[in-house]
Order: sequence, then structure tokens, then C-alpha cells
Amino acid sequence: MLKNVGFEFLLASPPAYERVVAEIYYDGKFVSLVNQERGLGLFEVELPGGDLVESRVLRRVDLDGFVAALKTACQRLTDK
Repeated sequence: MLKNVGFEFLLASPPAYERVVAEIYYDGKFVSLVNQERGLGLFEVELPGGDLVESRVLRRVDLDGFVAALKTACQRLTDK
């Protein structure tokens, strides 16, 4: 996992996606996923659904840190 100011990034290739995704974690808990399913450079953010175990997700984070984490995730996907 790559780290950035408390946030961690995991580049993954889940079978449900055509392209590599970036999962974002904070303190080991899932925060969001960034994908490019609409095309390269066209990023989408997915937030955790209600079907996930609450102890494994984080639903509230610092906005500035999260924006920085999203930018980093997009950059990592672009560099991939």
C-alpha cells in the first residue's frame, strides 16, 4: 500500500472492473474507490455502500486530506 498523510492506497484489479482501480483507506478502514470505467482519465469516486461491515469502513474524514488523497489516487492510476 502507498501512503499519503494518513491515507493509504491500494491499486487493485477486481474482476468487476475493466481497468485498475485505486482503493483509499484511512487508519486501515475503507474510505472510497477511484475508477476509470468511463475511459482513461475519466475518474469516478465510489463511496462505501450500506452492505459493508461498519467496523471496516470510515464514513467521515477530513475534507482537505480526502481531496489530496483523491488527487493522489488519480495520479497513481494515471502513472499505471
